[in-house]
Amino acid sequence: MFKNQLFPIIYTLGVSFIVLFLIRLTLLFFYPQDFMDLDLKDLLLSLFMGFRVDMITLFTFSFLFVLLLLMIKSLPIKKTLALLWSGVLNIIFIISLSDVLYFNYSHKHLSNEVFNLGNDLDIVFGMAFGSMLVYTIFAFLFSIIFSFFVYKLFSKPYKKPLEGKNFFISFFIVVLILFLGIRNSLHGKSFGISDAYAVAKVSSGNLALNGFFTIYRGAKQNIKHNLIPLNDAIIQTKKLLYTPNAPFCDKEYPLLREYQEKKKPKYNVVIVLLESFGAEHLDGFTHYKELGITPYFKKLSEEGLKFTNFYANGYRSIFGITSLFTGLTIPAGANYLGKGLELSKLSYLGNIAKQNGYSTLAMQASHRRSYRVDSVAHLAGFDQYYGSEDMPNVEKVDKGRKPETGTYDFNMFDFYHKKLNTLKEPFLGFTFTVSTHPDYYLPSKKFERFPHDLKNYNGRMNAYGYTDDALRRFMEAVKKEPWFDRTIFIFTADHGSGDALDSVARKYRPYDKPLASIEHYRIPLIIYAPKIFKPQTITTLGSHNDLFATIVDMLGWKAKITTFGNSLFDDNVSKRFVYFYGGNIIGLIENSGYIKYNFKEIVETNSSNAVLLRKDLFAIDTAESQLIEKNKITK
Repeated sequence: MFKNQLFPIIYTLGVSFIVLFLIRLTLLFFYPQDFMDLDLKDLLLSLFMGFRVDMITLFTFSFLFVLLLLMIKSLPIKKTLALLWSGVLNIIFIISLSDVLYFNYSHKHLSNEVFNLGNDLDIVFGMAFGSMLVYTIFAFLFSIIFSFFVYKLFSKPYKKPLEGKNFFISFFIVVLILFLGIRNSLHGKSFGISDAYAVAKVSSGNLALNGFFTIYRGAKQNIKHNLIPLNDAIIQTKKLLYTPNAPFCDKEYPLLREYQEKKKPKYNVVIVLLESFGAEHLDGFTHYKELGITPYFKKLSEEGLKFTNFYANGYRSIFGITSLFTGLTIPAGANYLGKGLELSKLSYLGNIAKQNGYSTLAMQASHRRSYRVDSVAHLAGFDQYYGSEDMPNVEKVDKGRKPETGTYDFNMFDFYHKKLNTLKEPFLGFTFTVSTHPDYYLPSKKFERFPHDLKNYNGRMNAYGYTDDALRRFMEAVKKEPWFDRTIFIFTADHGSGDALDSVARKYRPYDKPLASIEHYRIPLIIYAPKIFKPQTITTLGSHNDLFATIVDMLGWKAKITTFGNSLFDDNVSKRFVYFYGGNIIGLIENSGYIKYNFKEIVETNSSNAVLLRKDLFAIDTAESQLIEKNKITK
């Protein structure tokens, strides 16, 4: 007989934690080769992260039962609730154990694959009552024993039930503990899949996560990416990606390529990702009438390598970050980096930089947890990461002009400058602006060249002008640093933005005609290093997916990576293409034109070779998505 109603609840949760911990140890015991890169410290940190994951899982699905069992006094109702609770916990245990067995096939946790099991129920049942029969029997017996154990815990009256003041105090404390346990974070977004990586190793996340958590927090109904047979897709994709400068190097990971180390200067690299800087709006890049809103950006493009045929691989900021960090387009319907894509082993820019002796730094002008970029940057190999909370205000701000999201871009640029000064050379830096994201808050009225509006095109143009000015102040300041002449600056956008001929913008461009919708994916790329590169306008077709390989090639790094792009400086590339995703559309751009496809039909094209483009698109989409699902992108 327990003293009060708290004790059987604590016992039940305590045993549940032990069960999930034992399942995690089973994963470690069954597949030791997957965790060999974890030293003792990494192992302990990963196990602690696992405890946090289990806490979130158990508290989330126990919350209601715990509160009801605290309040209800009727013994029959308590017994019924106890059985229901044990049933929910058994589902968590069984799915987590099944995930351990599934791990043998893909060496990653279950996620979107769960939605495809309905098509293979005969195989699932065949395994459950065939090769996996021992585990099925064990799970069945354990479920019965556990349910009986929980039932017995709540089958007796309490010696001194919590009542009155003591009950309300205890109830409040329990609610607070459950709430904090479910969030597992005191700021920004709650704990997510990407936060489980205690160290920047896939093995760390694999050990910390459990299959139930990755399903309910990361799984989403995915599109079936089987447009052609996988083997045919791989063969065709290899032809499209082929270059003798990065040969394919592993049959088990068919698109993994090897870059040999070259004797090149180890220049610093400073990446600036500009929010919503669609090329159709920008001086020096637009095909429409220039409006003089980004004069400094145009000046940089004229003094550097200006790429005029460059595109985003997606339509959201995190898609651009994912492509930049990994060289992959997020498959249609799949999770992005920070929401589950990281369950598969991927090539990461920061990790490759560190392997080649580079210091790494990442930041964004938004809040640290925006898009979970803090966890994403850590996973991608960036040793330092900062958000707007870390950046003091140095911008001159008029009264009442505090930004609603993050900080003003110049505050970030000034902070970026100071942090770059502290890094050991060579270094790789990444930053992401925010001021050109709606709503278009500006620090001062002096930047309101057009009648300002927080949402329409006037506001956007004013915001472009402000970010352009902030960029000018940043670049003119870093030009005085001793490391400037040894540094390559890369300026690009996360994605395109809007329509340069919408109802408001039309009055500034009354004689311009609309361009094809693919223009909304076109973004600028400037590679700026006046002491290293002579000014040049380059029309080579490229995208975010090419930047990873471009940096590796440009700096002569040694690397084994899988990217769906090639170095923009490689003249031996077999064929240039851009594989993109937006909404329910996938698409491909080649030099002959583009197509958009909705998994039923081509919905837009400007090419006379649409059938050939579709063949290439089917191959690329099938190869990438299925290799991600099978965890065969990279070692």
